Amino acid sequence: MTTITTAKPATAVAFPAKAIEASIRGFLAQEGAMQAALHGGAAAGGPAGIGPQPVIDSLVVVEVLLELETQVPFDLPESLVQAGGYDSVDEVVQHLMPKLQKQWSEHHKEKI
Repeated sequence: MTTITTAKPATAVAFPAKAIEASIRGFLAQEGAMQAALHGGAAAGGPAGIGPQPVIDSLVVVEVLLELETQVPFDLPESLVQAGGYDSVDEVVQHLMPKLQKQWSEHHKEKI
């Protein structure tokens, strides 16, 4: 009896966009709540006269990358982060997601 084995074609591992975005948003929500508690409770949307809406600085986004490294099988370079920070969580997501997806694709392309 002859057994024929065929190699399965390599399939690309799908980028977990929803999970990554949820992690970014969750981390930044926790960071915002912590900052609000540390600075007297006025977070974004706080009472008028407190000052401008706080920006998300680049160091916080580097922390986001460190958190995301627990979900991806490769290191994320700090160069993905925009110097000077971001004005909103949506801006962070819109800036990082394409860069993260590119990193994911490049990493998995090497494996095929």
